[in-house]
Amino acid sequence: MKRCLITLCALTALTSTAVGEVPVDDLVGNEFPGLQLLPPGSKIRGISLPRYENHRVSALLMTELLEILTRSEIRFTGIRAQLYAENGEVTTVFCPQADYDFSKSAVTTTGNAEVTSPRFSARGEGVIFSTNTNTGILRGPVRTTVNNSAFNRKNGER
Repeated sequence: MKRCLITLCALTALTSTAVGEVPVDDLVGNEFPGLQLLPPGSKIRGISLPRYENHRVSALLMTELLEILTRSEIRFTGIRAQLYAENGEVTTVFCPQADYDFSKSAVTTTGNAEVTSPRFSARGEGVIFSTNTNTGILRGPVRTTVNNSAFNRKNGER
């Protein structure tokens, strides 16, 4: 009887910690914890994802469709991203589709991409963007237009 009681207590302790818990996925859990609840193949429409740095919104990603490809990759369709600089300038990025790889912390877009800001506008065949370093590369051929007023500003002016 004593051995049966010990076995039953051990099974109860194991079951209570395992049942009802969502499995933790190191890749997805850190950036988008809610995605752990959705299996690959899930699709969500009309998503807005803000990003915060130093208690302010630094970026806002809006997408028509988010699709979970694997536990470490998601796809965005119909993207508009706004990047907010500390000086108040807003840079906007448009592209038809992008894939985000959690393991690489990289966004890769497909199709034509357009980047616009008060200082310049640029169009290319895609973007590769690192979320770790907040830097991106516009793939070519690229056409860039620089606003003349960007050259005529004094130091400190916007």
